[in-house]
Amino acid sequence: MSRLPAELDIERAHPATFALTEQGVMNSLGVFVGQEIARFNTLLSVMKQSLDLLDRAIAGTVVMSAELESTMTRVLDDRVPPVWESAAYPSLKPLASWYADLIARVAFLAGWLYEGPPASFWAPAFFFPQGFMTAALQTYARKTRTPIDQLRFKTSVLEVYGEGIDAPPEDGVNIHGLYLQGARWDFAKKGVADSEPGAPIVRFPAVWLEPASAHEPVAPGHYACPLYKTSTRRGELSTTGHSTNFVLSLQLPSERPAEYWVRRGAALLAATDD
Repeated sequence: MSRLPAELDIERAHPATFALTEQGVMNSLGVFVGQEIARFNTLLSVMKQSLDLLDRAIAGTVVMSAELESTMTRVLDDRVPPVWESAAYPSLKPLASWYADLIARVAFLAGWLYEGPPASFWAPAFFFPQGFMTAALQTYARKTRTPIDQLRFKTSVLEVYGEGIDAPPEDGVNIHGLYLQGARWDFAKKGVADSEPGAPIVRFPAVWLEPASAHEPVAPGHYACPLYKTSTRRGELSTTGHSTNFVLSLQLPSERPAEYWVRRGAALLAATDD
């Protein structure tokens, strides 16, 4: 395992990251990223402390406790140690992939912190993507003085995968990095289509989440596709009242009725299992 990433330093933040609104309060996305940075710094601290203790236990300078032995066993078996899992986000990846994913997440947060908000947000990077969605709606609610409980997101699937986005939308946010299981996105028809043989899970294009009135009906011919953090598609209610796994539903155009995709188990995932 390579060296752990450095903890994120809020003191070096780009001015736009925590910019104040016209009302003189920190912008909602700035509040959110500050909370995410605290969670990642806690995880990195837990990992560093446990690895330092494990090194010393192997050297014989401290007692090899049951927790340290479990950490060593899990590392050797390419599994995430329980002490790391308790401080981390939900993930089903083996340790090697989990660690590479962690480095990528920290790098994304570092870019946001030190360079300012990106044109498109890697939604799977977050501990709490539900909070990101709320912050994005809150930003629009403050701008338009609309009660947040009267807003929802309108989904517009873009023609790129995130790498090709160079500017943020005027309202709402661009997100990328999702996967679609049980279906695929047909760029020609601009809608959900049956999976190709041997490809049960595929990358999903970037999405523009545009704030809209919650009273505005969804146009016919859409499938309310659920987005989950992991492929287990289950979770528990957290203390905030949100599911620990379900994030939100995205309205995707479809020529087939919604029941067809429900039977096929079509859903968006923030991460694969490998």
